[in-house]
Amino acid sequence: MERTAAQPGGFASGVIDLLQQGSWASLPSGTIASLIEGGRVIEFPAGQTVYAEADAERLAVVLDGLLRVYMLDSDGRQVTVRYARTGDLLGVPALIGGPPPVFAQTVTSSGAAFFFDIDRVKRIARSDASVAWALAEESVHRLYDVLEELAGNAFASVRQRVARHLLDLAASRTEAGGRLTACASQQDLANSVGSAREVVARVLAELRDAHIISTSPGRVEILDPVRMSRELWFRSRDKSHSP
Repeated sequence: MERTAAQPGGFASGVIDLLQQGSWASLPSGTIASLIEGGRVIEFPAGQTVYAEADAERLAVVLDGLLRVYMLDSDGRQVTVRYARTGDLLGVPALIGGPPPVFAQTVTSSGAAFFFDIDRVKRIARSDASVAWALAEESVHRLYDVLEELAGNAFASVRQRVARHLLDLAASRTEAGGRLTACASQQDLANSVGSAREVVARVLAELRDAHIISTSPGRVEILDPVRMSRELWFRSRDKSHSP
């Protein structure tokens, strides 16, 4: 579903507020209002591909839900490089480097994003140093995200690695009704994250007690994908879960 500002329930003020609270806090509201002219809101069902690597570059801000950005190997294997939540920008580095070799997919039961008129954003950035600087800052943040992902592979606790693996498994095969279900036994998970089955069983019990997942033999349903995504490793956290 697609909506423009001219339709009932125009979104302009909400998008401006969201951007000022996060990614573009340094930009005046008038500048952001100019940047979003000509844009549109698109709503997505669970599992829908929002962006594919063959597409032209696009710039968007997530309005609702959780999106997974991943790369696809020639043999069909996937690796997630980022999870984007409400208020996060998508596609800023592509403004300079061109279309990225990634896909973006809705993980939650539904999602929505505001897509900018990319030619307009480029034109304004070339004439307004404050916009160009804001885009440069965002590009640096995305670089730092990649470094976080690389470090997470080495430093994440078992709980964090299990959360990542379950999200990746479930996001690759959304079921009817938008349910996110990972089909894997405790031993499969233990093998994938490099731990013992007993440790993985304890992690699953903790996540189940927190009402983040439900489990049945060989299946794990993610009840709250956004909370699950907050289980992932971040260097800035003072404390991590015990392995």
